[in-house]
Amino acid sequence: MSDEEILSAEEKEALLKGVEEGDVDTDAGRNPSGEIRPFNFAAASSKLLDRFSRLASINELLNAEIIEDLTRTFRVEPSVTASDIKTRPMNDFVASLGELSSIAICALEPLKGKWLFVIEPKLLYIMVDRYFGGRGRAPTNARGTSFTQSEIKLAEQMTESFLSDLQTSWAEVIEVKPAILEIESNPDYLTLPLTDDPVIQLSFSIGFGEDDGECHFILPYAMLEPVKKQFGLIAAESQVIRGEWADAITQRIRGAEVQLRAELPTMKLTVQQLLDLVPGDVVPIKSPDDVVVKVGHVEVFEGKFGTAEGQNAVKITRSALTN
Repeated sequence: MSDEEILSAEEKEALLKGVEEGDVDTDAGRNPSGEIRPFNFAAASSKLLDRFSRLASINELLNAEIIEDLTRTFRVEPSVTASDIKTRPMNDFVASLGELSSIAICALEPLKGKWLFVIEPKLLYIMVDRYFGGRGRAPTNARGTSFTQSEIKLAEQMTESFLSDLQTSWAEVIEVKPAILEIESNPDYLTLPLTDDPVIQLSFSIGFGEDDGECHFILPYAMLEPVKKQFGLIAAESQVIRGEWADAITQRIRGAEVQLRAELPTMKLTVQQLLDLVPGDVVPIKSPDDVVVKVGHVEVFEGKFGTAEGQNAVKITRSALTN
């Protein structure tokens, strides 16, 4: 028997004979009839996203960058909506594309590996229509199996812009340099190996009021795995973020204006006395020795009432801020 064989020839023959004669129970391990065990195929994928908890907030920044970028290009603010971040196998995503899409194979230095940026044909048609003065509508009739030169050129231009938006929005987490390696319009001609390895899919729906289409950032988990700590909300990172913002927040607070007021002693009147008051009457209030100084309803100082340079003034005698 070779090292790779688990059973000898005699053991195999005995096993087959036992199955034929019924001595070996082939039903062992099956669930009882009528019972179903649920299995969540997305469970493993959802755990992957748990390691990238900051990605949702970063995606909001990316959404804002895309809006600003498209507004400059098309001179009108588009409607841009980020879809829920999800994971799926790479080959499953590519299989979901039609026969025609702008598919850019990209690099993301210093990270290793390749990733995809995809502009679906409907979105590309919308952008071309808007670029040449239209309202941003996709054609209702079926198109051919290839893009025109104008569509190809605009797809390249917009791909470069979206990659720049990704670089800007990720800057607070990691410095990356996205680059286009090649662009293909037919998924069947992709040179990138299509495996069932998981990818993180960032999708955006974009329109200009009349119609909308989608684009996708498809990032292999294996490429981002070495830097997953930078995308996670761990305590150390939170402290760094607080430190980076602390000075700016402190300066803003110190520059904020507040209204300071000193309260004089109060006096009591009956309702009748109040009703009897007419313009010109004087309500005698004894000049106080001590006053309370407040910001809003919060007591901040105590002081002595007096005058300075011919004006009423309060000399601070105690600070509640240092207690």
